[in-house]
Amino acid sequence: MSGPGRGRASVYTGVAVLITAWTLAIVYVAATVVPIDHYLISYYVVDYRFGFTRRGLAGEIVGNVSDAGFFTNAYLLRWVSTAVYVLGLGALAYRLLRNCRSERRIMVTLLLAVLPFGIPYAVYSARPDLFGAVALIALCLALTTVSETRSKVLCCGLFGVGIAVLALIHEGMALEFGLGAILAILVLGGGLTVPAQRLCATLAIVPGLTVALIVAAFANHDVSGKVCGTVPHRMIETPFASIKSFPDLIGYLTGTVRSDADYHDWVCGWYLSTLDHTVSDGIREVAAVGSPALVGSFVLGVVGIAATLRAVSYFSGVSLRSFVGELKGRYGLPAVGALLLVPLFITGVDWTRWLLVVAFDVVVVYVLYANGRPEIDEAPPKRAVRLFPLVALGFMLIPLGLAPGGGSTR
Repeated sequence: MSGPGRGRASVYTGVAVLITAWTLAIVYVAATVVPIDHYLISYYVVDYRFGFTRRGLAGEIVGNVSDAGFFTNAYLLRWVSTAVYVLGLGALAYRLLRNCRSERRIMVTLLLAVLPFGIPYAVYSARPDLFGAVALIALCLALTTVSETRSKVLCCGLFGVGIAVLALIHEGMALEFGLGAILAILVLGGGLTVPAQRLCATLAIVPGLTVALIVAAFANHDVSGKVCGTVPHRMIETPFASIKSFPDLIGYLTGTVRSDADYHDWVCGWYLSTLDHTVSDGIREVAAVGSPALVGSFVLGVVGIAATLRAVSYFSGVSLRSFVGELKGRYGLPAVGALLLVPLFITGVDWTRWLLVVAFDVVVVYVLYANGRPEIDEAPPKRAVRLFPLVALGFMLIPLGLAPGGGSTR
C-alpha cells in the first residue's frame, strides 16, 4: 500500500510537530521547572561497601555517594536511562516503518510517544527499570528477526541473564517484564514447538527470579544508617520542599522562588530507610495506605491499560481478539507471567506504575505482531483519521506516565 495522500499527510505531520513540541516541553519542565532528579538519583546511592544489599550494584556502577563524582555520574545515568528507553521506542517505530509507511503504521508510530509508557514515563520515571524495558524491546525485536530455534533460545537466555544482572540494580525488574517476555515467546517466536517455548520461558524468567529471591532472602536489611553516614551535605533542588503558600508555589513555578533542601537530610529521612524493609515490611506499608488510595491507583492503571490497548488495536486495524488468538488457548505461561507481578502489588503502593508496566509488556509485543499483519497496511476509514489527532491530544493532556511512584519497592 502507498503512503497517505497530501491531505492526510498534513494531518500526520501536524500531529508529529505537536508531539515534538510536547516532548521538548516535558524535557524542559523536568530539567528546569519541576525536576525530580533528587529522587531518581537516589536509586544509585547504595553500594556493597556495607555488605550485600538491595540495589547495591547500582551504586557500584555510579560510585560511592561520598565520592566527588557521584552526583555527576548519577545525574548522567538518570538521563542516559531516559535516552536509551526513547531509543528503544524509536527502534520499534523504525521496525514499523522500515518496509512500508502506510497510514496505520504512521499512526501507531506516533502513538508510541504519547501512550502512558511513552515520553512522560521516560522522563519522569527514569528509574533503572527503563533498562529492563529496553531489554524486553530487544528480545521482541530479536525474536522477529532470527528464524532458527537455536537462535531464539539463545536470545531468551541472553535476556534472562541480562535481567538477572539488572535485578541487582533493582530487584523489581525480575518481576516486571516476565509477562512481556512470555508473550513475546508465544506470539513472536514463530515456529517454536511447545517444549521449545517452555524452555525459552524458563531461560528468560528463572535467572532473574532466582536473583530476586536471593536478594529477598539474603540482603542486609541494616544498612540505611551506615549509608546515611556517608552521604554528604549538599543543597539540591527539591520541588516544593520550601513551598509554604500559594504565592510561593507560583513563584517556584515561574522561577522567582527556589526550593532547595539538604540532600543528606532528604535521602536519609525519606529514601534510605526503605532499603532496610523486608517483604513483610512492604506488605504492612501497603496495608497502611488503605483501600481508597489503592483502589484509586488500581482503577487509574486499568483505565490506562484499556485506553492503550483500544488505541493500538483501533489505529493498527489488528483486533485484540486476533492477538489473543495467537496464544492458541495456551494461557498457562501468560498466567505465570501475570503472577510474577503480584509481589509488586503486595509490597509497593505505586499500583498505577505497575499497571503501566503491564501495558508496556503487552503493547510492545502487540505492535510487533501487528507489524506482520496485513490489516496494518490497509487504508484506515475517514473516521479513524479524524479521531487520531483527538486521541493523541487526549493522551498528551492526560499523561499517566507522570503518575508518582512510592512504597517500599520504589
